[in-house]
Amino acid sequence: MSQRPSQPLEDLILESLNPRTIPGLPHPLSKFAANGVVKEGPYGDAIIEFIKDWTCEAPESAKHGTAKWFLFESEKAFFFACSEAGVDAEKLRSHLLRCQS
Repeated sequence: MSQRPSQPLEDLILESLNPRTIPGLPHPLSKFAANGVVKEGPYGDAIIEFIKDWTCEAPESAKHGTAKWFLFESEKAFFFACSEAGVDAEKLRSHLLRCQS
């Protein structure tokens, strides 16, 4: 019986926490893709984190306030991040505004 080197437990746990490592699972922002595909990377990750902070953090927290500014008030940062991630910024912001009310 041949044994292959096992992957460190910490790496396995971290992989299991990342839903994008599951084959066939769409990117969380794919519904808002500008050209059919969202680019993997730090910009898309940041947008997802801001959405998470806006929805999950306490309204009086700094994270919630920062996320709310980024998602709803920013005139440059939000649009730049969306452009770099391949996300239609207007479509995403419109959706988030509907969710807010």
